[in-house]
Amino acid sequence: MRFALPGNEGHLFCDETSANMLLEAYLPQREDSTSRILIGFPEEALLQDIPRLLWPEGVVLEVDESAGFRPGIVQAVAELKKVGFGIAISDFRNRPGCGGLNALAEIMGIDCADGAESDHGNLEERIQAAHGLGAKALVRGLTSWTPMLQARMANADFFQGFFFTSMHLKPSSRLITATQVSRLRLLECLSQPDADFKALARVVEADAALTYRLLLFLNSASFGLARKVTSIEQAIVLAGWRPLKKWLEIALLTDLSPSPRHQELCHYAAQRSIFLRCIAKTAGLEQLAPSLALLGLLSFIEPILEMPPEQALVNIPVSEAIRMALCGQKSPLSPWLGLAYAMENAQWELAARVGASVKLALSDLSKCYLESLTEADALFRLLPAPKTKASNPDA
Repeated sequence: MRFALPGNEGHLFCDETSANMLLEAYLPQREDSTSRILIGFPEEALLQDIPRLLWPEGVVLEVDESAGFRPGIVQAVAELKKVGFGIAISDFRNRPGCGGLNALAEIMGIDCADGAESDHGNLEERIQAAHGLGAKALVRGLTSWTPMLQARMANADFFQGFFFTSMHLKPSSRLITATQVSRLRLLECLSQPDADFKALARVVEADAALTYRLLLFLNSASFGLARKVTSIEQAIVLAGWRPLKKWLEIALLTDLSPSPRHQELCHYAAQRSIFLRCIAKTAGLEQLAPSLALLGLLSFIEPILEMPPEQALVNIPVSEAIRMALCGQKSPLSPWLGLAYAMENAQWELAARVGASVKLALSDLSKCYLESLTEADALFRLLPAPKTKASNPDA
């Protein structure tokens, strides 16, 4: 996340909505208290002490290495480090003259070129330089298998890039499990505007593990019911179908693959789903909201199940428009998925163009995005933390 927006290099914030979103929602409020977030700041913001508006715990300030040439930056960053902020360097090249700034950092961000343009020797050299300074190496910009494998061979510590959300996997002999199929079918049923909640309650009650988790959730103090719940149908009456439907969607999604790595992908999918549903409602297109919500939930199906979407959706009765959009084919729903991508990648001009097609301003999109962050974090706080297998370093 960066506080400078394209086309607004002279401004710290583009408008009040963006400022509020950055200042109030920059940090996911989930169970894992050890999670940290990198926030990039331009030089002017550092010199004006803008980062002190944020609470330092769990926040790593990202500074471009070239800022080390500017007078006052090293001192400003050193003062911020003293009050508890972590420091990371972006575009790390181990430039001569930037040693003072680099010495303050605990993470070095290394931008990786893709495909044939990648320079394995240069990448390995920079990773070794980062380790030599006592910092960890974060390789970013990974979009395919080639640079990903090169970064792993060079002993990088962290990996970042859209490779992890769109892995371009080929069909394999790996099969989707019966449990995963049932979860995906339930998700599709929940997306129907005329869903028969009594029939769905019977389906949930037939699943012992899901029933236990749901009753545990409803009987918790966080939900606030005045009486104990003894059946799913009673729960629907007492708690209401809408909040239970939201919880069921998240629970079913996270059940597809419960490892910590996949749970993060599930969070992104849930947040995207909420964002698309909010956009549809804000634009007055209520009839599209269920389809767009399901599109968002399934938009990370490839990395979650680790198989191509065409293969994962074979036995799932989703609409053809959703199936085509998820498989990268032209669909009436494709622009909506493109809007989500644009917001996630800070492609403001593209987001504004798509938003304008349904008479929404960028400020409307920002409000929906903020709402999706807040709601997704709230839902995931109510889920138990996934168990980590010590034997699996990639989990």
